[in-house]
This record gives sequence, structure tokens and C-alpha cells, in this order.
Amino acid sequence: MFNLLKLLFNIQSKSKVTYVSAKTEALIKKEWETISHQVQTGTPSHLRQALIMADKALDTALKDLAEGTTMAERLKIAKPKFDYPTYDKIWKAHKVRNNLVHEAGYEPPHYVLKEAIDNLKKGLQSLNVRI
Repeated sequence: MFNLLKLLFNIQSKSKVTYVSAKTEALIKKEWETISHQVQTGTPSHLRQALIMADKALDTALKDLAEGTTMAERLKIAKPKFDYPTYDKIWKAHKVRNNLVHEAGYEPPHYVLKEAIDNLKKGLQSLNVRI
């Protein structure tokens, strides 16, 4: 039924392709080495930087998969590519990142940062990005 409506009303998907390019995957893999090192260091500043980088890595993958001017738009368009729990955890991780970047004095506990990084990693793995 939905396909019929799409055909009748000329609704086009904003999704670009169904996979992350090899070039993008290589870039993310290299970035993830730095992220892993920062997580292992474990200092608050390294964990904050690792979260920002992990969020950017997922956004890089989403740029291959969906159009949109912001990560939030691309994530909404790419929603069908994730199971609901993973999608929800990605959103929560992105919100932690946004609070970190936009709210002065926001200092989440280390376990919140680590969990957010892990959830972004799971998001990348859901997109079949090998890191």
C-alpha cells in the first residue's frame, strides 16, 4: 500500500545508497584507532574528545547513506537501517555529545561518556562498518 502511495504521489526516498563506501569505512576505521586510544587513556578530557569524534564518525557514515543538513536529519532518514534499541541509544549518545559541546559546565560521569561511545560504535556496526 505504501509503495502505491509513493508511486501515486511521486514520493522519493531521501536515502542515498544502502552501504557505506570503502573510502568512508577506511576513514572511520582510522579515526576509531584514535578514539580507542583516547578511551584507553581514560581521562575526562580524552573521553569527552573521544565522544565528539565517535559522533562525528557515525555522522560521516550517515552522509554516505542519507541526505540532510544535520546529523539529526540524516539519522532520522536512516532510522530504518537500525533496530529500535540501537537507534534510541544513538540518539541518547548524540544528545550527550550535544550537551557536551553546547552547555557550559556540562560534565557527565565517565561511565556515561563510555556508554555513549559504545553505543555510537554499535551504530556503526549496525551499518556494517568494520572498526
